[in-house]
Amino acid sequence: MKQCRITVLKCTLDEELKAKYIPDPDYGLCPYFTPGQVFYSKSGECPDGFGCRIGWKSIREEAEGMTKPQPAFFEGRPHVVCCNDGCRPVIFLLESVEAEA
Repeated sequence: MKQCRITVLKCTLDEELKAKYIPDPDYGLCPYFTPGQVFYSKSGECPDGFGCRIGWKSIREEAEGMTKPQPAFFEGRPHVVCCNDGCRPVIFLLESVEAEA
């Protein structure tokens, strides 16, 4: 059975957009993730410890797709995706891996 390994690659912050639109001086990088964190999802379920529901909604369909057969072009290829926070997106690597028994 396939599952999706989700690795946090990068947490970013667009300082220009923050300065223009978000006056909160404490607003910084995403508080839910740090680079290197790894999560596993089976059948599109939100993984344990995945702290941001909006972030999960942003990548859920891609993660679910990694657990199902894919067209030959995509089979086995990792996907780099991000959440939809425009000022501080988190970038994830999604990989299809065999689930441990």
